Amino acid sequence: MPSPYVIILANGLNGLGAIRSAAQAGLKAYTLITKRSDLSTYSRFSEVTFLVPPNPSLADLRPILDRLFIRENGPGVLLACSDNSAELLGELKNEGYSKHHLIVPSMETTRILNDKKLECRAMEQGGIALPKTYYQLSVNDPESFPLIIKPRTFRDYQILGAKNVILYTQTELDEFRQRFRGQVERFIGQEVIQGADDNLWVCNVTFNLQKEMSACFLFQRLGTMPSHYGVTSLAISRENMELREECEKIGKALNYCGPAMIEFKKDPVSGRYLYIETNPRLGMCNWFDTRCGINNILACTRVAYGQEVAFGPQTNNVVYWNFFGDLIARLEDRENIFSILFLYLRLLFRRRIGALFYWRDPIPACKYSWDAIKNIFRRTNKKLRRRFS
Repeated sequence: MPSPYVIILANGLNGLGAIRSAAQAGLKAYTLITKRSDLSTYSRFSEVTFLVPPNPSLADLRPILDRLFIRENGPGVLLACSDNSAELLGELKNEGYSKHHLIVPSMETTRILNDKKLECRAMEQGGIALPKTYYQLSVNDPESFPLIIKPRTFRDYQILGAKNVILYTQTELDEFRQRFRGQVERFIGQEVIQGADDNLWVCNVTFNLQKEMSACFLFQRLGTMPSHYGVTSLAISRENMELREECEKIGKALNYCGPAMIEFKKDPVSGRYLYIETNPRLGMCNWFDTRCGINNILACTRVAYGQEVAFGPQTNNVVYWNFFGDLIARLEDRENIFSILFLYLRLLFRRRIGALFYWRDPIPACKYSWDAIKNIFRRTNKKLRRRFS
């Protein structure tokens, strides 16, 4: 029997974590990247790294996948680390591709989850609690502010120039409508759930071929980059049975198969957990999952090869820390330097998992840290020039 292996369509921290998780599970990992500077390029655990175009098509992937099938004398497991690569794997599944294992949702499910308007409506129909959502911003006036504006798809980020934007008044909404006249329907609006970053929760899960949840790792965010509305920069692993049950409901509502990253925020007023989004791919913090005992890369592989998926309970009260990312986000948010220092000193008394540093694979952390330091100096110099010009 050929040995199990994975083929990772890598992207930044997601891909780096997947490669390391595969290595920890004893799996051979092949990596596809869209730029030479990707963090995965610097990992010692990738068997072979292939460079594909920035927006690869199936025609770009197939020759590589064929070579790997021949090289390994059998199929591997394809894993997506970005929204774009998730769509590619969905297309392969839709075509009936069978040379490699595709433990991924259907193309229709991926299309729904990569469109915020379709996603939120599907969740409402499935009985999942959401923040108040406005689907037609050209005519819908919100009941209250602030309002978070989200591009419907990852392709629409370029229209907005950001992952989201916060509007605080009706005047700002009117200005937004004027600025994006003719494109307003490419966005949705949602009420901003009040509360600090520690009201944010993430569930990294794997659903098997029977659409049952095979693995689940939960953590509570403590910081994001950028602050409040970005990706995880600081977190702590915590069990939450209520959210496990919500994830199972979401899986059933979507008839979901494969890995997913599901986000919630707790409303401090009602005490309810409100759904934020589902990413139909591996979560950015999948290395955190693995270090706390729930290896979602291994779970996907076992599902693909028809093996039992069984993990012990997750290790709780472990801290995930992207030091430079978290520090920059807090400084940009004008957080008091002494409160940041006090927070970081308290974290030193807990077990910590670095977002990047791993003593057996140190080069990616060195690369990321050097880029972060250059970024800090560049921003500092820019501010100084503005001040003295």
